[in-house]
Amino acid sequence: MPADSFHYPPLDATALRAGCCLTSIGALTYQPGERYPQGGHPRDFDFRWQRGRKLSDFALVVITAGRGQWEAETGGRQRVAPGDAFFLVPGGWHRYRPESAAGWTEKWICVQGASVHSLVATGLLPGQCLHLREGSRDGMVPRIDRLLRDVAASPGLNRPSWGLRALTVMLECFQSEAPAEAPAGRSGGAEAAMRFIRENAHRPIGVREVAAECGLERRTLERRFRSAGLPPVGRSIILQRIARAEQLLAETGMQIKEVAYASGFGSPQRMIYDFRRVRGTTPGSLRTGNSV
Repeated sequence: MPADSFHYPPLDATALRAGCCLTSIGALTYQPGERYPQGGHPRDFDFRWQRGRKLSDFALVVITAGRGQWEAETGGRQRVAPGDAFFLVPGGWHRYRPESAAGWTEKWICVQGASVHSLVATGLLPGQCLHLREGSRDGMVPRIDRLLRDVAASPGLNRPSWGLRALTVMLECFQSEAPAEAPAGRSGGAEAAMRFIRENAHRPIGVREVAAECGLERRTLERRFRSAGLPPVGRSIILQRIARAEQLLAETGMQIKEVAYASGFGSPQRMIYDFRRVRGTTPGSLRTGNSV
């Protein structure tokens, strides 16, 4: 475990262009009765319990030992235990502190950038400050520790990978548990096949792969799609790819070529062909507003 330390890497135009940059990281242990927080932080990161705080950054704070209190704009005051975490958003009022008789150990990461705001807009990250009971996931704290060591070993730098590593840790707090259902290859129905298509349309799959995954003959699978009122399997794959491309075109700044590969078309030419055939327009028209 790294010794107690905290760092505020410099933030310049190069770091901001990465879309997600690390703005702070640290690990501190407060003994019972010790003043909280200790000094040495920038003014916007420092705070007193009486008035609380609003940050300009996104932050994740993990409590690994001790106990304390948390309060935000919603939810009232709450007790904090080891393994709990706090997720903080820009402009969200909050406050937290260790109990004087117990102290605690906290580890944190802070990030900033357009990519993080996009994740909030799409619902992958929450838009409010939260107390996450047992929010620490397996392997999360060691990864914060490794990142802290890397930052400490490179003073005066802010590597683009640092922000992405911190963001990955944040996202793990909000990932959904795998649904308790049989894999597509065991259930053999149209619903299972559609689930497989939704989850794998970005890959070079075809009707043969979908049928094999479901353990069915191709003709049997097609019959089940007809019985369920679904388009043929091949067309269902194309429709799923088009839906994904439409989402990326509407919600990101990815280029047409990048969208084509991310959606499973294999080439921009194939995506344009399928858009014309199915939608009667081109992918570019979704951004220009001009149909072709």
